[in-house]
Amino acid sequence: MKNKLFKGIKYLCIALLLCLLYSFSVKKYDNYSGENYVQYWEENKNLFESVNQNENLTFRHLDSHLKTNDLFLYGEFHGIKETTQIDFELIKYFNKKAGMKIHLAEIDFSQAYFLNEYLKNGNEKLIDYVLNSWIIYHGHNNYDYKNKWIQIYKLNEINPENSQIKVYGIDKIQNIDVTKNHLKILLSKINLLSDFPKDENLFLEWVKDELPKLISSINLNSTNINYAIDIEHIRKNLIDYKTTTREDIMFLNFNDLYKRYNFEGQKIYGYFGEAHVLQKEMNNKKDFGALMQNQNSPVKNKTYTIISRYLDSYMDAPSKYLPFFLRSNKEHTKTGVSCDNTFSLYHFGISDLKNVTNKNTTTFFDINKPKSPYKKSLRLIKSTGLLSLISGMKITDKNTSTTDYAQGIILIRNSDWAEPMK
Repeated sequence: MKNKLFKGIKYLCIALLLCLLYSFSVKKYDNYSGENYVQYWEENKNLFESVNQNENLTFRHLDSHLKTNDLFLYGEFHGIKETTQIDFELIKYFNKKAGMKIHLAEIDFSQAYFLNEYLKNGNEKLIDYVLNSWIIYHGHNNYDYKNKWIQIYKLNEINPENSQIKVYGIDKIQNIDVTKNHLKILLSKINLLSDFPKDENLFLEWVKDELPKLISSINLNSTNINYAIDIEHIRKNLIDYKTTTREDIMFLNFNDLYKRYNFEGQKIYGYFGEAHVLQKEMNNKKDFGALMQNQNSPVKNKTYTIISRYLDSYMDAPSKYLPFFLRSNKEHTKTGVSCDNTFSLYHFGISDLKNVTNKNTTTFFDINKPKSPYKKSLRLIKSTGLLSLISGMKITDKNTSTTDYAQGIILIRNSDWAEPMK
């Protein structure tokens, strides 16, 4: 018995030693291979802006990119406080600098309707209604995600009407009940009432068979035409609900709204999870950002993507999706997130940014200048670790470089988690 225990301890120590050796080797190699990158930043300090976390970035490095791009995308790791604050600061920047009024969010058409109603009347229950139906569970009952919409409301209050921000939802339908509620409101506005089947499958059958009859019965005029177009948009999304991929629906919805609301020539800002904003396919799949480079995209070659990297930070993780030994007994669990952890998530090149920044700072790096070394490598995109494997962030095209995926990087050090409601 003692021999078996001794062997067990021996193998455990060997395994632990090998893990430590692996971690040391990866970081040592990354630091060595990143020496030229660190030198690049040290010689070009005018290409990044760093502030303490109680201060706001000016985003001055984006000024020149406003001239050549119409769509700006920011990708986050969900559940991190500093990211939600940067999101709103970007909204303010684009609104002030470029007159941006079009905000794309990782929500569906009906959720956007209720958030726009909040932006008109200030009823905060509408924010709760949307966030608690959101596919991003990190945002359920969360102060920081809610506060974003409150801040947009306040910004709209001081802006003239022609500069006020409106949110557009391009995502796949996230909550059938919210969509039903929106559809019922639209039908009532044109004096068409209908009882929907409660069962989801029966409701989708009703949409397929009965809703077109209701739409065809509408006597179109200048008063109700927008309601009718909204109903038809919902119908198409419900038809695609179980047959079309999420990213393809995002692309189709964006194109529809782009034409309907005449987005051409206007600046658009979108905030999504990181996977949705990368401009090259990952894991043999084209997400929304990559689809923006398709031939039939209205913003092909006019899209600028920003992503974040994190060091020694915390995130709000939905407890129900965590292993029992990691979760708290509450809806949300505070978990660590750092892009320099060789076992969970390690982004090659994270040492480049770490070596030129300080703790408790937020730093914007413009990585897309002509002489940028990131045009010749995959640093800050290529990753390893368990989370990298699970999330499917595998590079498909080895002949690409970092700037094919994103053109700006924000390094966030020592952020707290997005704070749940008490």
